[in-house]
Amino acid sequence: MKLINIFLKEIRMNHDAYMLLWQNAYVQMKHINYVNKSKVQISKIVTNSSFLIITAGEAQIIIDEQPYYVQRFSIFHIGKSQSLQINAQHSVSYFLIRYEGDVIYKDAFMQHLQMQYQPFQINFSCVPANPIAIHNILQDMYSKWMSGSIQDHFSVKASLYEFVYRVFQELADGQGNPHEMDKAEVARLYIHQHLHQPLSIQTLADTLHISTRHLLRIFKARYGVGPQIYLQQLRIEQAQQYLLENQFGIKEIAISLGYEDEYYFSRAFKKATNMAPSNFRLKYTSYMSEMAITNENHFQYNENQLAQANRFENGENEIMMQKMIQHIRLPFFLSLFVLLAACNEESVSSKVEEQTTPDTIETRMVTDDSGREVEIPVRAKRVITDWYLGQILALDVVPVGGVTANLDYAAFLKQHYKDGEITNIGTDGKVSLEKILELKPDLIITWNPEDVGKYEKIAPTIVFAEDAHSSAIEEIKAMGSYLGRQKEAETFVNEFEDRIATAKEKINDVVPDAATFTIYEMFEKNATIVGNSSVSGGRALYQILGLKPQEKVQELYDAKEASGGRYEISYEVVGDFVADYNFMINFFNKDGKLPGTWTNLDVVKNNQIIELPSEYYFASDPLSGLHQAEELADKIVEFTKTQQKYISRYED
Repeated sequence: MKLINIFLKEIRMNHDAYMLLWQNAYVQMKHINYVNKSKVQISKIVTNSSFLIITAGEAQIIIDEQPYYVQRFSIFHIGKSQSLQINAQHSVSYFLIRYEGDVIYKDAFMQHLQMQYQPFQINFSCVPANPIAIHNILQDMYSKWMSGSIQDHFSVKASLYEFVYRVFQELADGQGNPHEMDKAEVARLYIHQHLHQPLSIQTLADTLHISTRHLLRIFKARYGVGPQIYLQQLRIEQAQQYLLENQFGIKEIAISLGYEDEYYFSRAFKKATNMAPSNFRLKYTSYMSEMAITNENHFQYNENQLAQANRFENGENEIMMQKMIQHIRLPFFLSLFVLLAACNEESVSSKVEEQTTPDTIETRMVTDDSGREVEIPVRAKRVITDWYLGQILALDVVPVGGVTANLDYAAFLKQHYKDGEITNIGTDGKVSLEKILELKPDLIITWNPEDVGKYEKIAPTIVFAEDAHSSAIEEIKAMGSYLGRQKEAETFVNEFEDRIATAKEKINDVVPDAATFTIYEMFEKNATIVGNSSVSGGRALYQILGLKPQEKVQELYDAKEASGGRYEISYEVVGDFVADYNFMINFFNKDGKLPGTWTNLDVVKNNQIIELPSEYYFASDPLSGLHQAEELADKIVEFTKTQQKYISRYED
């Protein structure tokens, strides 16, 4: 990709130089081949400079180890003595033009140009904006070449110059673009190269300069599974070979294949094969000894693989791995052993690992909000979350474990579960893995991608992100999809919309359209202004009910980035944010000792502040937001009517 981009930049900057070199070039046509709508599998070294033009169909192209996936009209130039592979499992049509070129030196300047730009040796590609005109030239060239006459061959040579001119002109004008490398195939090769190292999908995506979602989409479209599952399958196959050799310990194999520890490796292996690594080794090596496979034909090619793995970790053998493009496959007789063992109902016990027979759980693949591909239960029953209690309760699912913040500061949710029904697993960011393990979850839902590694050793884990969903309703739909509760999500959404519509009607009946609103949080040394789509009732007030922030508050939203959903202000300027309706959440000043800059405000002295209890307004999940919105509507209506009575009495 880098070389192609450099060449494209050079073409656009030095178009005249390339044209001058071709103008002074001596070209001898070698051959024109045309393949029309055929399955093709070619691997060779090109003996001459060549143009490969794919005109129809799709094919996997590898030029000097750079892969491309071609599905449209594309032109490639290939330097002499470089490798070319074409693999078209369906039909493809293409022209292959072979030629020899040289530049006639008139002076040292021309010699310098040729040495600098090497027009006949450099690899480049072009997806033309006007493929029809180029295709017509190619068809004419091929028909004349096949005629065999000297006159027609001379015409073909002239047409080659026209073809080259059109390609360079498109690149120079910015109409044609280079064909992108096949990033799905590059990712696959990268996985093979890093089989023995820890590898995250984020790292792979960053290497390719694409998003994780884009990587997952293109990889799965090409190979049928996501890159994470592909890597896992590859590692399990390699682990099976190591186990059959019976030379290395399970811990050594786990570390050599990039697993954090043997516990994680054993869990992954058992999940893939329904057998612990030690049992696999005992069962299959017994078959091998019974078949009396000799040393001469027993895995000769694989004797030093683990040693090679260690060298990979030290950075050796990079060149060899860069050229590895084939899948690692199990030997035929390993497959035979697996088949024989599958037919044998005799169980093999292990002294190393305790064997259990887990309940059969139907699973499915999902892509979570971090872009990870995860296998989870179709309908999870024992769920643990380190943050998203409200989203789960909204779907009539009571998690078996939750964190202190949700259990103590999301009081509106308590009516949706019984006391003791949810185990406190600790505080956000400091959960007890022992407690989680005791609860035997079948799904863990976390907000923090960095915690996935420790959670997924216990149970399948997905990352859920509120900011990945545009509204409270979309959050519930997404969570419903993950939990297999789409119908429950639909029911909640319908009820949510009906109840919010009722709450809005209450407000609209008594509050003027231009009325403004502010939520203050009171801390010991400063105050904060609550954000418009976040914690402390901000989501319920502004996003769900759609009420209008005070002018200065709106300026904060427009010009300043919130910290934790809040905007810190000093008590000296609290008066600048006073609205028609003012709400206060008192966190650390329960004794009422607030600064004079606050207590001297007219709205405070006239008891025009609506207090909100912190334990009910800390959470911002959709279910808490629904209850908050309804209570806020009631408080706004009550406050408005009280003020109206006061004004009426004053006027009388």
